[in-house]
Amino acid sequence: MFRYFLNLTLPYGYSHLFLHFITSPRMPGGLSAQNERTILTLRELIKLIKIMTLINPNDFSRIDLNLLVVLIVMYEERNVTQAAHRLHLGQPAVSAALRRLRSMFNEALFVRTTQGMMPTPRTCELIQALTPLMAQLQAVVLNPPRFNPEKDKLTFHIGMSDWIEHWLMPDLLAGIMREAPQVSINAVATDPWKVVSALEQNKVDLSITVGQETSRDLRREKLTCAGFKTLWDPGQIDITKPLTVAEFVHYEHLLISYRGASQSAMDSSLEKAGVSRRVRYVSSHFSTLPLMLSQMPLFATVPMMLVDDWCRRYGFQSDSVPVHMPPFELALLWHRNRDSDAATLWMLNKIRQLIAKKLSVIR
Repeated sequence: MFRYFLNLTLPYGYSHLFLHFITSPRMPGGLSAQNERTILTLRELIKLIKIMTLINPNDFSRIDLNLLVVLIVMYEERNVTQAAHRLHLGQPAVSAALRRLRSMFNEALFVRTTQGMMPTPRTCELIQALTPLMAQLQAVVLNPPRFNPEKDKLTFHIGMSDWIEHWLMPDLLAGIMREAPQVSINAVATDPWKVVSALEQNKVDLSITVGQETSRDLRREKLTCAGFKTLWDPGQIDITKPLTVAEFVHYEHLLISYRGASQSAMDSSLEKAGVSRRVRYVSSHFSTLPLMLSQMPLFATVPMMLVDDWCRRYGFQSDSVPVHMPPFELALLWHRNRDSDAATLWMLNKIRQLIAKKLSVIR
């Protein structure tokens, strides 16, 4: 019944849009929008309905913005020759534009007098209404979008795995709190195998990833190529460096796998060396590894960016992996439709600067 009412009161196609706003479960109370910048209040929604009932697309086919510019300049100059000079047009072109304007508004608009072309009351009303609208249209169309980190309020949804969040986000958030007091970050857990779909579906604004996946709709920017190190708790495993292959396979291992696999590229290298390891525990989260290393005689091989901090915090020892372990690429990914978005470009630059700074101090 409600849909029938909407179909009667709203132009064709708009009832579906309205129902989307009020029935989507993504926002409290049923309201939804693509992001926080487009959330509609109930009052705005009512105004939207009113506007939609007034708009007739066929009416706009008769409107030429160039004619409206002529109308405004003519109102200011009150003289066809002077208006033509300001508009860089010939006098016949301005006269022709005035004829079209009279036809469009069904109104004389200007009356020739000894003081010049005097506007009619209807023209004065039009100028009062059109001048701010044309100024706003000019600002929207011609002025590039800007982002003021000191004043603008918005939330960035950034896709990442938990080890990247652990490594980067405390420093990134601290810097943003100083420079952009109303900018928030929503860290979205995104493993490398799902990041492309998350970006294409607009679930995240950008992503920091170790995955190689991309698509023609995305931009990919390589930030660095890094390796791994092996960690252990000296209270649980009493060995001296350098870590040998024999010691490496003597103890059991923790493994991070986003797909639940019990082996990695390291196991292929161990197999070539004629040995194998036992993986005791597999998880898709790095956050539990320090707790397990502190309680059990286990090895964990992790991205080198985590090592200094974990050794300092938990008293771990670390060393190079004793067999070949392929390095990984750390990259930024974002959708091409954000190439000119000033806020996204600002955040991308903040991340680039922070990663470069943190990499420069890694041993």
